[in-house]
Amino acid sequence: MAEPLINGRAYDYVDIQVSILGAELNGVTEVNYTSTQEKVNNFGTGVFPTSRGRAARDTAGSIGLSMNEVEALREIAPLGNLLDIPAFDIVVVFGNVQAPQTHIVKNCEFLSDGTETSQGDTSVNRVYDFVASHVQYR
Repeated sequence: MAEPLINGRAYDYVDIQVSILGAELNGVTEVNYTSTQEKVNNFGTGVFPTSRGRAARDTAGSIGLSMNEVEALREIAPLGNLLDIPAFDIVVVFGNVQAPQTHIVKNCEFLSDGTETSQGDTSVNRVYDFVASHVQYR
């Protein structure tokens, strides 16, 4: 069990650093990633499961980016399309000085490209979905 963190620091968004293709991105408004795996009880005789089956793991996520960051990524994309960027890693560093952690979302590819903006926006941001192979937590 973890020791109580009395007067310590919590993990917070202001200390997160996100990098794609080796470049640190400052215009990240959100980052989300999840791995899922179907697990099913297998039954034989009786009322309790006799074993458990597992399916393949699937990892996906999304990242909110400012238009400045998107346009920088377009510079390396063939014909400027995010869908054509080869698989890349997203490195997320949680910079808590007491216990920094690094997660690497491996082999990501964007699932959509485009822009969303409307009257009154003071910045142009959009959330981009991606597929990944897995997350390296340690």
